[in-house]
Amino acid sequence: MNINEKYDVIIGLEIHVQTKTKTKMFCSCPTGYFQQEPNTHVCPVCLGLPGALPTVNKHAIELCILMGLATKCKIDNEIHFDRKHYFYPDLPKGYQISQGKRPLCSNGKVSLPNGTIVEIERIHQEEDVAKSTHHTESMTGRAYTLIDYNKSSVPLIEIVTKPCIKNAKDAKEYATRIRQIARYLGISDADMEKGQMRCEPNISVQEKGKWEMKDGKILPIGDYKLNPKTEVKNIGSITAVEKAIEYEVERMIKQ
Repeated sequence: MNINEKYDVIIGLEIHVQTKTKTKMFCSCPTGYFQQEPNTHVCPVCLGLPGALPTVNKHAIELCILMGLATKCKIDNEIHFDRKHYFYPDLPKGYQISQGKRPLCSNGKVSLPNGTIVEIERIHQEEDVAKSTHHTESMTGRAYTLIDYNKSSVPLIEIVTKPCIKNAKDAKEYATRIRQIARYLGISDADMEKGQMRCEPNISVQEKGKWEMKDGKILPIGDYKLNPKTEVKNIGSITAVEKAIEYEVERMIKQ
């Protein structure tokens, strides 16, 4: 059976891009952490120590706006930040400073070489987290984790599409286009091997004619029960984005 005869593939893509600034998002620590000694590019602010006061990096905001303009987004005339609370060892403050209700850029679009339009829901400014490294003691075989906070609070923009991408090839082309824009405009080097750009596709497969898109949301028609959505986290290769989506679609169809 041809998948396209019975099912619709629905994909949304989140792309995280580290912006090219000399200092971190909310402090004056340098951002050039790659292959540096662990925990040498840190201060009380990016370590989240009591009494530390963050100061916004103006250039990071400018680069976020530049990405918004390049993708035909509406730019908000005010800047709002929120605390995104969750517990994880690589989050020193216990929360991430991000933008929730009011993203800096919204309702944009990117044209692909085949004429397809990918709609962008939002581009918001936030800070990156630290890096966890996992090890095993040679004598005891016990597993342990070390954390390098050099990456913590490096400026990060998150680019979120609407669930409008219909196949893995278009997702790959879109990610390629975002990387091209970031590099051409000097927003980021977007070197995926260094973690400067990461992709997270959201994928679901629904039966044709039994669902509809309304206000950017996938809704069932009648008594149809929507199939679950899968999110693949932190993909560090554009080719792997395509392969991950193809794998997940095949897996969902077989279930």
